[in-house]
Amino acid sequence: MSEVAIPALRSLQAEAISLAQSLSDAEWNLPSDCAGWTVRDVYAHMSGVYHGLVDPAFMRTGDDPNDMESGMEVGVEERRSWPIADVIAEYEEFATKATDNFATMQSGDLATMEIPMGNLGTHPLHILANAFVFDAYCHLRNDLIAPFGPLDHPAPAESAENLGPILEWMLAGLPQMCAEAFAFMTAPVVLQLDGPGGGSFIIGDIANGSPTATIVSNPDAFVRWGTQRRPWRDEGVTIVGDEAYGARVVDALNII
Repeated sequence: MSEVAIPALRSLQAEAISLAQSLSDAEWNLPSDCAGWTVRDVYAHMSGVYHGLVDPAFMRTGDDPNDMESGMEVGVEERRSWPIADVIAEYEEFATKATDNFATMQSGDLATMEIPMGNLGTHPLHILANAFVFDAYCHLRNDLIAPFGPLDHPAPAESAENLGPILEWMLAGLPQMCAEAFAFMTAPVVLQLDGPGGGSFIIGDIANGSPTATIVSNPDAFVRWGTQRRPWRDEGVTIVGDEAYGARVVDALNII
């Protein structure tokens, strides 16, 4: 189960609230590192998704209900006319309520009940908490806070407490999110993540033989290049073994 994701998520939410309460009007309207979104848009996205999870009447979808990312833009656009105070209040209320709900999904039959999540794949309910640790960490550390985002503020810790749940979600989603892109794979590779929360993982089908390459990174960098926020060649990634094949795998990897 993913019990460790609950305290990590509550901690990241507290950091998000602290950051929000410190911002000036000008900072709210700075462009984030999430293309097309300002700082306030990133918060509107986060608060809107939490609200929709707690009350499905507020869940927004795009033209394609299976494309989770297109639905996010609908909720952001809806909140662009809101006062900043209302965006913060929505985040504070519904982040807490959603996480309380996630905590109830960590045991019993509910934990293993699988739900379809569009192009994110099909997952057991218990791992939803991990998905939102991933979401909060990505937005805070990479889209909002310097050096990648525009805000001068301490970033969330590069810790096992944060990165362990994040990697669990990313590696659970990877085979489903990248299945089409990985159709060329004829052999597995090793993903070696050295650092807090890391470990050694297999990408691909071991029935196809031994791994032909090892992709080496640290976990925090993997969050960026694994979501294609930053080119992997700029993130200190090294490939041991069949470098051309390993690079092709890394180029195709994109976790939503």
